[in-house]
Amino acid sequence: MELTPEQLLSLRRFKGEMNITIIGLADEIGISRFPLSRALKGQSITSKNVKKN
Repeated sequence: MELTPEQLLSLRRFKGEMNITIIGLADEIGISRFPLSRALKGQSITSKNVKKN
């Protein structure tokens, strides 16, 4: 599962505008920080790894 370029840009922009860490962003959107970190780097993630907190 890969994010679209628009989704990736939105996440990065939101993270920057809110001046929060990856952990803070993960908490905000309700997923684990590890797959979020991979996604922000442009790496693919599995839906199994995107667990709700």
